[in-house]
Amino acid sequence: MLSWQHYGLAVTELADKKIRSKIEAMVLNGTAKATHDNYGERMASGIGSMAGTVVELGPGPGLTMKYYAPGTRVIGIEPNPSMHEGLRAAATEHGVDLEIRTLRGEQIDVESATADGVVGTRVLCGVDDPDEVVSEVLRVLKPGAPYFFLEHVAAPEGTRTATAQRVLLRPHRWLFNGCEINRTTANTISAGGFTDVQIEEVDEGLASGHVRHHIVGTATK
Repeated sequence: MLSWQHYGLAVTELADKKIRSKIEAMVLNGTAKATHDNYGERMASGIGSMAGTVVELGPGPGLTMKYYAPGTRVIGIEPNPSMHEGLRAAATEHGVDLEIRTLRGEQIDVESATADGVVGTRVLCGVDDPDEVVSEVLRVLKPGAPYFFLEHVAAPEGTRTATAQRVLLRPHRWLFNGCEINRTTANTISAGGFTDVQIEEVDEGLASGHVRHHIVGTATK
């Protein structure tokens, strides 16, 4: 049985997380134009070519919905309820047949080899076990089906950005609900068991600060 002290701490932590979740949603919406400017063509090509049933990991407030072909069925694995309202609105606006499941990426409640595609944008930085998430991606994909990803990653060692990432790791993780900005995600995906992996490295420049380094691409089962 929880003491009043422990109960109070639990309530405070929950309220704290809700506030951070709202901040995260605001930041994502605020950077939507820059993301589209930098990656819009790649996302339109990679996501827009998917048909049938697509699993999207961490769709957040729904910024990717505009890239899907109207009528696409999307199973959104989104553990953050603060994102759901905006996500539903975006899906409705763009004609996406959306189902939201409040789950984490380590345990996707989708049958094996049933997804015609998987999408994940800036997701693997914030999960507890990125290797397990990639394993789940591989499991749910049909043979020959693609996984489209966009992730910010560790800066090259010895650079000022790498130093900044180390300094800002803990505050960034706290503010953005567990996001770790210095993961070597390209290695994680490359070792995930896919038959083909195409990765492009992108440096967004000084304007993006400590999250300037990204990878974007596809991995095929």
